[in-house]
Amino acid sequence: MTEAQLRVALTWVARAIPVVPCSRTDKGALVPGFGKAKGDPEIAKFSDPEQVSRWWSSGRFARAHVGLLTGRGGPTGRGLVVVDLDMRKADSVLPARYSDAASGADVLESIAAEAGADWPDTYTVVTPSGGVHLYYEQPEDGPLIGCATGDTGHAPALGPLIDVRGIGGYVIAAGSYSSVQGVAYRKVVESPGRPQPLPGWLLDLMRPAQNDVPRQQVRRTPVVCGTSRADRYAAAALTGETGKVSTAAEGERNRVLYAAARRLAELAPTAPAVLSETTTQDALLGSAREAGIGEQEALRTIRSGWSTGSRGPLDGAA
Repeated sequence: MTEAQLRVALTWVARAIPVVPCSRTDKGALVPGFGKAKGDPEIAKFSDPEQVSRWWSSGRFARAHVGLLTGRGGPTGRGLVVVDLDMRKADSVLPARYSDAASGADVLESIAAEAGADWPDTYTVVTPSGGVHLYYEQPEDGPLIGCATGDTGHAPALGPLIDVRGIGGYVIAAGSYSSVQGVAYRKVVESPGRPQPLPGWLLDLMRPAQNDVPRQQVRRTPVVCGTSRADRYAAAALTGETGKVSTAAEGERNRVLYAAARRLAELAPTAPAVLSETTTQDALLGSAREAGIGEQEALRTIRSGWSTGSRGPLDGAA
């Protein structure tokens, strides 16, 4: 599989999409330095065919997954935005309107029906877990679409079981394989051969509304996350803490992630509709991935911080 994954990496580099080696066990990026604040000189190595060939030809990256940097490169220089439709976990608790959803595909289908739109057909990849990645071109003008995990209530988030990967993020490319998962990421044969323009109705949902009003207040009745002062404070705290995690400096990432999980767990009893354990931990995990923390490592850190914070802010005090 080593040569196959090198071919995948070079194929995307030839399409001007930068690539990054990723762990075969937790999908974490193995090379840092592609965050949304990084400029072209810092990103250049991820598009250099010679560097890419060295990564996948020998050494620790030879069997790595191929990660595609989103919001970078491509024909327009603006790159991709990918809608990641996850499978529902057995212990997931979803809002009542999505209680029967088995996956993010069911949620997106419901959102599309609400918008009076058809299923957004584009280049599509099926993941080893049965999830789906929908690849789109970033919009031609205006701000680049960023990253979001789950239903945070703020653009570009779309809903539960749906992640958005834009500037500063990455996804695993079709053709990537590891024996741990036992199944390759694979392109859906009947889907278009290249990413399509982002449909207008999806772009509208991904762009911040005026004053960045939480989308629950715009699209949903009743308001899922409530309108009390505690709810608003909790929503702001969630946005703030996930932002700190996604932009944390190397060497500080795990400490910042732990502190965020602990603080949000301490706040959770004051606004359980906003800071449910599943919603909060999914949001932190998405930000940790953006920061380059491996999934298993991030989950351990989040659960540790959440466990400590759940005991209360005065736990252990004299």
